[in-house]
Amino acid sequence: MRQRLSVVCLLVGLLAASSVAWGQSLVTRYVPGEDYRVVEDAPQAPRGPVRVAEFFSYACPHCYHFDPALADWVAKHPNIRFERVPVLFGQGGTAYAHLYYTEQALGVTDRLHEAVFDAIHEQGNPLATRAAQKKFMVAHGVEAAAFDKAYDSEAVETKIRNVAKRMKHFQVMAVPSLSVGQRYWVSGRLAGDNERMLDVVDYLVEQTRGNDGRRNNG
Repeated sequence: MRQRLSVVCLLVGLLAASSVAWGQSLVTRYVPGEDYRVVEDAPQAPRGPVRVAEFFSYACPHCYHFDPALADWVAKHPNIRFERVPVLFGQGGTAYAHLYYTEQALGVTDRLHEAVFDAIHEQGNPLATRAAQKKFMVAHGVEAAAFDKAYDSEAVETKIRNVAKRMKHFQVMAVPSLSVGQRYWVSGRLAGDNERMLDVVDYLVEQTRGNDGRRNNG
């Protein structure tokens, strides 16, 4: 009987040791400064769902190819608050940011986001000017007057100004890339590739939730 108990205790001990080792390997799996960047002196993230933002450009072929995988990832994470942030650098960056936030103001992003990517990268229509964007939107059921009103609105201009602030906060230098909360930023280059970038983001989401829990218990 004692021998049997000893075997059971040994198995429990091995399982516990394995769990600790696995947990430690998970915690140290991604290294700040190597796999992701930490924003120093970042403000505390607001309470509620963890915020994840993609920095992207409609002109970027890597963003185009990454978009389906990102959409699948977002669908599997209903407890985060996700948004896209169109960067201002690169060829036509500000024009594409205007296009994205005009879509958003008109409530057609879900319907037209993928169509914009397809037009640029599959159909050879760069949509790099206001006139081309307006023609595209009208062809997809948006009224011309509504497009002009949204495009010229203060709400769209304010969002574009905020993009510049967020890019500066996270020191965004590449797309596609992702921020988590107010503190973390990761790109495909830092993570190794875009698929691994999502693994790093999973880790950072849990880190952020853990920090929120410690803050709430403090």
